[in-house]
Amino acid sequence: MAEIKLKLKNKLTFPLEAESITPDNFAGKSLEEIKKLPVYYGNEEATIGDFFDVSGKTSKLEEMKIIMEGDLSKVKRIGEKMSGGVIEIKGNVGMHVGNQMKGGKIVVNGNADDWAGAMLQGGELIINGDAGNYVGAAYRGYWIGMTNGVIRVKGKVGMEALLWARSSKGAKKWPILYCGSAAGFLGAHNHGGTIIVEGDCERCVGADQAWGTIVIKGKVSRLLPSFKKLGEVSEIELPNGEKITGKFVELSGDHSVKKETNGRLYVAA
Repeated sequence: MAEIKLKLKNKLTFPLEAESITPDNFAGKSLEEIKKLPVYYGNEEATIGDFFDVSGKTSKLEEMKIIMEGDLSKVKRIGEKMSGGVIEIKGNVGMHVGNQMKGGKIVVNGNADDWAGAMLQGGELIINGDAGNYVGAAYRGYWIGMTNGVIRVKGKVGMEALLWARSSKGAKKWPILYCGSAAGFLGAHNHGGTIIVEGDCERCVGADQAWGTIVIKGKVSRLLPSFKKLGEVSEIELPNGEKITGKFVELSGDHSVKKETNGRLYVAA
């Protein structure tokens, strides 16, 4: 696999909009061409070469890997709409990483800011730390959020993760979020998303859920009264065929949305 390394030259004072940093944009280009790709620093247009030392070599998209080093906590929109290849980020990263990505893989070896994997359409986003609010969520004004692919967050996700997720059984598209723990309103407005939480979750899980599956292996600080207990189960089969075993209380809801709902919430018994 061909690798391009981007090393941040200096610590940033203002946010850097860097949606041009994708394997799609780098594939087949020379180092000089990559350095000239546009970024935006504050209200000024600049280039990748103004902020990063660029080294390595490129190839076709399927064999492209971008490795990023430095304090990237103010670098936004890395991997936006990418369709293939790999991005590895060695440290923390700013907002909108993997925004609307369609394929490929992004690995963040640190924490991610808000809107990580927003409206993800495919591929895999791995965050080996915590993530901010709105992971995999729909942007304000949109009714459809994450529609396919996988997001894995080792630590905690912030508020309103997987907001307005939507699956498609016919197209075999199953948006899935795995995380260590979660803040409030996880899976709000869920329309087919699958969420697995290894630990605890805060209030209002599955608010306004019409259908979908949420599995909490720890505790929920406060369940909505519009969820109804159906019984207890020892195995859960997810839409993608994966099976989870253990002792869980099965609840249906949110019944404030539909009298008869296919939404399911499983909480460790």
